[in-house]
Amino acid sequence: MSTASPPTWLRALATWLVIFPSVALGQVVLNAVAPSMQPVLRVAVLTGIVVPFAVYIGVPNILRVMSLRSRRAPAEESS
Repeated sequence: MSTASPPTWLRALATWLVIFPSVALGQVVLNAVAPSMQPVLRVAVLTGIVVPFAVYIGVPNILRVMSLRSRRAPAEESS
């Protein structure tokens, strides 16, 4: 049984909802831990953490939650 892929706009929204807070939090943490870190190194470290997190954990989980909510919504409206 294969499931249909969510629309592109929904995947983009899910990606943004994961990436933006992750980068914001990462900036705060890196600023506290290594305030004198060179900007290019800071971006490399942050990208190396945020991208795998988003691809393997964040986006799949948020898409799963969005999918569950969209499946429940019509059932709630009919009752």
